[in-house]
Amino acid sequence: MIPLRALSIIALLLLAACGGGTEPPTAPPVNDNIRASTPIPPVQPTSAIVPTDPSGVPLVARVNGEGITTTEFERALTRRQQEVLDAASPDALRMDVLNQMIEQKLIIQGATAQNIVVSDEEVMVELQAQVEQAGGQAAWDQWLVINLYSAEEFPSVLKGVLTANRVRDMLTTDLEGNIRQVNARHILLRTESDANDILNSLNAGQSFEELAAQYSQDETTRDKGGDLGWFTMDELLVPELAQVAFSIQPGQIAGPVATELGYHVIQVVEFADRPVEPERRVYIAQTRFENWLRPLYDNAIIERFIA
Repeated sequence: MIPLRALSIIALLLLAACGGGTEPPTAPPVNDNIRASTPIPPVQPTSAIVPTDPSGVPLVARVNGEGITTTEFERALTRRQQEVLDAASPDALRMDVLNQMIEQKLIIQGATAQNIVVSDEEVMVELQAQVEQAGGQAAWDQWLVINLYSAEEFPSVLKGVLTANRVRDMLTTDLEGNIRQVNARHILLRTESDANDILNSLNAGQSFEELAAQYSQDETTRDKGGDLGWFTMDELLVPELAQVAFSIQPGQIAGPVATELGYHVIQVVEFADRPVEPERRVYIAQTRFENWLRPLYDNAIIERFIA
């Protein structure tokens, strides 16, 4: 796992590598178990009219009135094509690049609305640090050429990365030190009737761990007796399950808890104020960032001018 300090929600500060063609990804990798959070769906086209920016360059999209030009889009697409040489669908790749550029606009706009602003001076300080880490101006200029960036446009890219990092820091300040966590286990069933049968078996004295191993549909926890480990209130994919876990006492069993995954029977083992390990902070930050970003999508006016 990558420590949180090395990983932004929007992009890795992978300029330190400075050796190959890379495009900062729009999100950190997520796992596919119960701790992962759901991605935001792409925005669909809303207009067939193609406006231009003040200098006459056609736009590929507008985000709350702020345009993305064809020039910006084509350069970003070329960088992505260099990175993903065997893309299965050129059209899907184009839409993916555009969606990421739209998301970047939304993040900058959302950050500005919350008075999160990265100054030009801060960008230049970081840029100079990257130049030095690359081995000097000549090496840095070579990196820019390899990665298809101009010296004029890269500070804007860097500003976006620094802004996303600052949003991340705002959303995760409470993860410093000890925070309230619960240790719990669960059994995931397909139907409510199955969950009630499990509850009856537990009430009759059968072992939670044995029932989980035999009946749980959650393959990631089944062989561990349903153990979810330690988690915070906003760490699970299914928030309903976390809410129930934090509402009952150690040793208590609750259910059925209906979620999009099925029906859960859950038991709290214990509560404690304890630190969050760096690898878990990555996924908590991912969830919080997506929760922060989602209403920006919901309330945005997004116009797309390419199909």
